[in-house]
Amino acid sequence: MLQIFLKKVFKIELIFIYLALTIFFCTVYFKSVCNEQIQKLDTNMLLLQMNQQNLSLEQKNQIALELQTSYEGYTYFDQELKTELNALITDIKKGIQNPQVILDFQNHIHQEHTRLNFGFDSLLYSSLFLIAIAAFIILEKFFKKSMQLKELKTIQSEQNAFSLELHDGVAQNLAALKIYLEKEDIQKSKFYANQSLNEIRYMIGSGNINFSDDFEKMVNEIAQTFETNFGIKTNVYTASKKIENLNKKAKTHLIRILQESLSNISRHSNASQVEIKIIDGIDDFSFIICDNGKGFDVKEVEQKNKADSVKHFGLGNIKKRVNIIGGTVDFINKGGLTIAIKIKDSVYR
Repeated sequence: MLQIFLKKVFKIELIFIYLALTIFFCTVYFKSVCNEQIQKLDTNMLLLQMNQQNLSLEQKNQIALELQTSYEGYTYFDQELKTELNALITDIKKGIQNPQVILDFQNHIHQEHTRLNFGFDSLLYSSLFLIAIAAFIILEKFFKKSMQLKELKTIQSEQNAFSLELHDGVAQNLAALKIYLEKEDIQKSKFYANQSLNEIRYMIGSGNINFSDDFEKMVNEIAQTFETNFGIKTNVYTASKKIENLNKKAKTHLIRILQESLSNISRHSNASQVEIKIIDGIDDFSFIICDNGKGFDVKEVEQKNKADSVKHFGLGNIKKRVNIIGGTVDFINKGGLTIAIKIKDSVYR
């Protein structure tokens, strides 16, 4: 319990804040004391110059005592000023009036006071600097926590998507397999058993991706895995130099879109061929996935999604991912389905 309390109290940013506040208030206090002393000095020096003959011995001694006690700090590192102060005190006690000595001492004290004020101001600025450091640390921790939260949300989203893929793909295939096994339909049972096995293999392979790898390499590996598992001819065409500018965030979402699209193609399209194209535009980057399957009506699917709690084809997920990376997506239903994604240059540079 004590350890947790100490960790909360002595966080690095709090230490900076405590230190800054201590410096600030101490500096303000000592600066105000010094200003009061200078005002009192000016008053006493004026009395000595104007009314020294009218001052009683007690008053002179009082002024001499104040000079000795209040301005010792000013003369601590200045031997000449200390000598001036001692000479002035001696003159006051003896009743000697020397306006020039008084004036010189007063001017020298003001010079020292100006230097002290500069030091006080430097300390005040340093306290503000410490507060700025503390604010920077707090903001950095805040952004780190925000990033960690985003990463956790992304992981959770991926887990949910994985669960949905299991439900929509493997679970449905296994359910169909059970039905046809009960009907003793060996041919269809084999088909759905193979389909389930291929789906699981593809999902396992899709999960082991290093997003720091070259984007084109990742796309080719996914395409090869997909073709091997599902027997659907898959070609990758790359005509892009801008592909090198893709950041990790854009890579991650485009790869997940590709995986989801290929998974949908394997389950729903009856396609025999898939083409993946990576092409540069004038001021954008295009990522295109097209198949020669039966396609579907996008509007019809969207209407079904609104009416049905079970979502189909993952259109919503694809749109969300494209939106996150600041791109646009078109679903073209002509001779199969084409998913055309465009990202402006400024998004991934």
